[in-house]
Amino acid sequence: MKLHRMKSALQTWVTTYPADRAANLPTKRGSASNTAIMETVPEALREQLVYGDRFTVQGSNGSGNWAEISWVAVVDSAISTSTQEGFYPTYLLSADGKRLVLSIQQGSNLLGQELGKRPAMAELKRRAAMMLERAPKSVGRLNTQAINLGAKPSHRHAPLFEAGHVLGRTYDAADLPEDNELIDDFRTIVQAHVTIAANGGTTPIENIVSTAKSEGLENEALPYVKRYNLHRVAERNNTHSKRVKAHYPDVCMGCDTDYSSIYGDAGKSMLDAHHLTAIANLAEDEKARFTVEDFAVLCPNCHRIIHRLIDSGDLRALRRLLGKD
Repeated sequence: MKLHRMKSALQTWVTTYPADRAANLPTKRGSASNTAIMETVPEALREQLVYGDRFTVQGSNGSGNWAEISWVAVVDSAISTSTQEGFYPTYLLSADGKRLVLSIQQGSNLLGQELGKRPAMAELKRRAAMMLERAPKSVGRLNTQAINLGAKPSHRHAPLFEAGHVLGRTYDAADLPEDNELIDDFRTIVQAHVTIAANGGTTPIENIVSTAKSEGLENEALPYVKRYNLHRVAERNNTHSKRVKAHYPDVCMGCDTDYSSIYGDAGKSMLDAHHLTAIANLAEDEKARFTVEDFAVLCPNCHRIIHRLIDSGDLRALRRLLGKD
């Protein structure tokens, strides 16, 4: 694992982006800042991730014009597959290029569209407070101070970014720490993110308990129920579900029922995506994968039953119970 790329990659970003943006280069591709945001910074971050296929890293400097605030985010596949929703560790460069902010951020675009900016900001702050309660007690050099991205209140995204901040650290862009410190901060915020996710993320506790009760887990301890909530969030992720259902035949992998043969095209929507790693049973530092091969497709009845087995990832045990193996 390389340990001496973080500062160099971040430094290239923060020193070249303001000038590239001010020059309004007609083509972003090939510019030093674009290469940093899209390639070298994500590569440096990936080298420090220990969670297998769980995280993806993506950067943005605007979909058309140069964005006032550029960012690089570490997206958790257990929660979401884009920065439009969920929550994730991210770096944001302030509008004036003077501050680089490391932050656990929340997807705010869809929320802003639904509620409008001011109500969305209030909701993001409420969620941030709940996530902070679910964060680890020790977070090293990270803190809960408000962040300032230096944009006008009328800016489309900056006020939402500022409201959605949970915890992190603001660096002087002209005086970034050395690699070891930057790496330690990054690993700390990723671990904080994982802990928050395992403790329920942004899901209200009453919803977590209600879901557990509806699936026969009312006698389980709260820590288990919270982790089970993360498992269900991953399964219900629309992107995962679509990809998994497109990969497998329209046949329940538990009872072998072919719903398409019974209901025609309507039967294709009957199956659920089931993650074969019981996240509820994993320690926070264990790996979880989210490729299609890590899922099965099950009918609602088989899906409900497999979650009541000792190992909810044991597809063969479910099939034995049904006399299929």
